[in-house]
Amino acid sequence: MRGAFLLWLCLGVVGSGCHREVAPGPSSRTEGLVGRTLPLLASPALRLTVAGKLGTRTVPVVLDVARPLSMVSQECFEGGIPPPEGTVRAPEIAGGFRAWPVVPLPALTVGGASVPLRTAGVSGEKPCSVTLGSDVLEPYALTVDPLRREVTFTASRSREAYVAETSASDAAREVHRVELSREPVGDWPLLAARVAQGESELTGPFVLSTREPFSRIALGPAEAQGLQPLETAANLPPRTFAVDSVDVAEGVGVRPLVVEAAGRWDSPSSLGRLGPDVWGRFTATLDAKGGVLVLRRPRVLASEASASRGTEALGPDNVESVGRMQGSSPDSGIASGGGASSKGARPDGLSTPAPGPVAALEDTHDVSRPGPAATPAEVSREVSSPSGAPSSRLTPRQRCADAHGVFSEEACYGLHVRREPDGTVSVVGAVFRDLPEGGRVHLEPVGAEGQRLEPGCAVGLSFPATSRGLTTQHRLPWPSLAQSLPACHAALTQAKDFRLSLYEEARQPECPTACAFVTETATRRTVCECQPTPLGEGVAAPSRKKTSREPPPEERELEPEDPR
Repeated sequence: MRGAFLLWLCLGVVGSGCHREVAPGPSSRTEGLVGRTLPLLASPALRLTVAGKLGTRTVPVVLDVARPLSMVSQECFEGGIPPPEGTVRAPEIAGGFRAWPVVPLPALTVGGASVPLRTAGVSGEKPCSVTLGSDVLEPYALTVDPLRREVTFTASRSREAYVAETSASDAAREVHRVELSREPVGDWPLLAARVAQGESELTGPFVLSTREPFSRIALGPAEAQGLQPLETAANLPPRTFAVDSVDVAEGVGVRPLVVEAAGRWDSPSSLGRLGPDVWGRFTATLDAKGGVLVLRRPRVLASEASASRGTEALGPDNVESVGRMQGSSPDSGIASGGGASSKGARPDGLSTPAPGPVAALEDTHDVSRPGPAATPAEVSREVSSPSGAPSSRLTPRQRCADAHGVFSEEACYGLHVRREPDGTVSVVGAVFRDLPEGGRVHLEPVGAEGQRLEPGCAVGLSFPATSRGLTTQHRLPWPSLAQSLPACHAALTQAKDFRLSLYEEARQPECPTACAFVTETATRRTVCECQPTPLGEGVAAPSRKKTSREPPPEERELEPEDPR
């Protein structure tokens, strides 16, 4: 089917004959990128975009395994696009076909390797970008590490090879193998998924997508199964669904999630697309040709319920495992409403990190040493709940496996720091356990000599209530902070590294989604940079009312009597 489809594409080129560059042979396509690990361009949401060069111009290169034809936007050509060599009529994942003019390209390099792409379709996107489709990516398996924000290219393998690899036990990670099929016309990868909202479910094939950060559900089939979209103003067409869960296997997925609503989805073979907001919660290997999606995450155990302290000082154990924790327990599942406290090894609920020098920040590295322990004043200030009252609610604590398979609560947090090409510093934070109330990770800025900086500003990452595996990446400081908090921006510009410091239950009130936050100590003013959502930049989903249930006996006893 693949060969027949590529031949059909060639026959669709008008006026110039069939160009082998549109679909070069597998041997020529696998030489350049196999074995290469490339950093993804910094972005709060996970996007499969790397840096490349088109001729002498630096361009973003998008990896799109679901697009049959590689594309280039017209903004990449100074002085106008070159004369088209023909036209290609290609299928779209939402259904139907679209014709694209095909133009010759300057030499394209990615990660220093030459990409054998001599022609591409011209898109109408405004920013300059190159999209590599399956005509280039088919021979590769892509492994995406969401904490390190890297993608590794390896040669595609057979499904049997993945079965043999994933059948071996792993003490540190749970491994899930999801089979992929191929769409009969467009040849893009499909996988089965279940979307649940209350008592309603939508189950069927979805396109495995790497281009857009958000998943999308076909509006018609979803409403036919009883899923209700979020209301829009002025009776506009529905834009989003707030769903309880999206799973690709039992207990393997995300909950809750806001997904896009596709009003026009005419594909007879799929119900929408699944993006990085689902599979990006795992270290994922995508092999469309091999027909396999492998998902890895740290094993998680839930211990006995205990009083939640609300905060913990992060110590050496979790920091040393940063960037190497990739897996969780097959039978742990994602229990909606499950909790996790933040108690450490000491009787008072805090672990004691040992201070130490920090290695110099080079092109990219993991944070390898923690900052100093929190002072008693910091502990007493942070241990209270958002309302100021100490938290005493009993919640089951989740513990995560480190790289050696040792379970601890400290291993549930990860931080990766790297220097960007423009000289700025970006941080990626990850939480590998469920967050029933959200959470905050506080960071310590470090100077060029490894000394702890006192910028007069608190800095950290905030996470909403969600299931495990959420990551977020931010430049510290981000550019707009210079206008909102200029003193903090100037102070944080001096930071060359960041360390994990404290973790708190509950998200930062000013930050609705996964965000970086900076609080000016003198004014207590907090400014956030947040991940986008299908609802907009940093817009949280409204809470969807659930079906009423009879309260448990202990709550029923506290209810007032009916009026007489």
